Amino acid sequence: MIAEGFRLLPHLVKPLLTDPSRAVWLLPTPEFRRAVFEGRGWEIPRKTSSPELARRNLLERDRMFTDRLFEDTKHLELPVIEIDTTMNQDESTRRVTQAFGLG
Repeated sequence: MIAEGFRLLPHLVKPLLTDPSRAVWLLPTPEFRRAVFEGRGWEIPRKTSSPELARRNLLERDRMFTDRLFEDTKHLELPVIEIDTTMNQDESTRRVTQAFGLG
């Protein structure tokens, strides 16, 4: 299982896994999250009275949540791949393949 996104909380998923080594969490760096927002646009912040503050708040919220996911996966001994702006799709695929012992 490849877990990506904020809804697959490690402490809720781990009990469902028959083998925890068959799951990996993809967690973005703050720079990656910023690049994603830059690429997709900033619709929500633009609708506010303070778009720059809204952008900073969204990025900070995401950073805090990702930090929590890092701590949870570490505590539960679940594998993580940190996704950053230097990785392309091939590199991401290689790391996932390695995490599952397939490469």
